[in-house]
Amino acid sequence: MFMDILERRLLFQPRPVCDAVPTDLGIEFEETWCESERGHRLQCWYLPGDRRPDLTWMWFGGAGGNLSLRVGEFAAIRKHTGGNIFGFDYGGFGNSRGKATVSNTAADARAALAHLQQVYGTDRAHTLFMGISMGAAVAIRLAAESWSPRAMALVAPFASLRDMGKLFYPTLTWSGRLVGSRYNSAALVGRIDCPLLILHGADDELVPLSQGHKLYDAAREPKQLVTVDSAGHMNVGDYPEFWEGLCTWLDQVVVNDANPVITARH
Repeated sequence: MFMDILERRLLFQPRPVCDAVPTDLGIEFEETWCESERGHRLQCWYLPGDRRPDLTWMWFGGAGGNLSLRVGEFAAIRKHTGGNIFGFDYGGFGNSRGKATVSNTAADARAALAHLQQVYGTDRAHTLFMGISMGAAVAIRLAAESWSPRAMALVAPFASLRDMGKLFYPTLTWSGRLVGSRYNSAALVGRIDCPLLILHGADDELVPLSQGHKLYDAAREPKQLVTVDSAGHMNVGDYPEFWEGLCTWLDQVVVNDANPVITARH
């Protein structure tokens, strides 16, 4: 019960819905709804790509915001990679019903993936995961326990929620011990059998770069870690190095299926 309260008050920070939609930026999109395993409806957006419409990014948002507040992010990923984008809001975020908990986000992700496959016909060979901060933990769990995509990119991920509790709320979480195994990405990432890219700001004030390194060390090959100098948590996508790293990696994944990524640290 205590950790349930902490989850709602400290981890999940959904924001009020705004009126922004992709068409505000000249991008067509389709809105659909799916039902989570927990019985609540989830709002989903699908933005068709242009240069690489055969590839679809499944987007796992972070602990704050909602779809309407990610329009700029969706536009940027589409501009730089040319792929389709499928985004969904966890229960309690945006217009999605229900409430966000660690277990509920996992259930919501499974339902959203099934919806993506059923409605848009995507398969493993054409699906990429993009996990942002807390969303990286949701994406890793889905890939490790249910279904692994062709490749996965993670932005500013943490290794475990226990680590984060120890770093930022040591007294409240009893040095992280009260958190238990929630979002223990470092324990799951080694099960993933697809190419992995981690992008992390060197000056990230919310999720220290050391967390990205720890997750990288726990992952299997092929893997790559791109450090964006001077970038923080919220502005890492503002740096050209971020997009250069992502697009170079994506080209390797798409072209070289047999050996998609050459392991490197930047």
